[in-house]
Amino acid sequence: EAGAALRRLYVALDAVPPAPDAPEIDWTTGPAARFKAAMDDDFNTPGALAVLFDLAATVNRTRSAALSALLRSLGAPLGILQQPPRAFLQAGLDGEAAGIEALVAQRAAAKRERDFALADRIRQQLLEQGVRLEDGPGGTTWSRA
Repeated sequence: EAGAALRRLYVALDAVPPAPDAPEIDWTTGPAARFKAAMDDDFNTPGALAVLFDLAATVNRTRSAALSALLRSLGAPLGILQQPPRAFLQAGLDGEAAGIEALVAQRAAAKRERDFALADRIRQQLLEQGVRLEDGPGGTTWSRA
């Protein structure tokens, strides 16, 4: 469960990359204030994590790079969300990356040729190998399932 929960946070960071020039955290308002209050309450980790999940949902809804940066920054005191999202989402599949990329390219070609049965078979084959595909406007990305 913890792995799936962490994955949800990284998916938000991957979908909306954090702004590189994000302002310093204002601990007096919004999610940062709620996070600080939870941490000040005898290190209330469940409360702090709830703030992160709420913030991730807001990032997904608003597509705000500034809020994505805040999410990443608030994860730091807990020692999470500090690696590149793609690296986390594809971890454990390094040796298989070339083969996965080849299948993703083959699936994209099948979709262009309107061979949706083949595209679906490739998606299923990758899922059985523990690889999840995400189709988006910029193409298909993959991560471990």
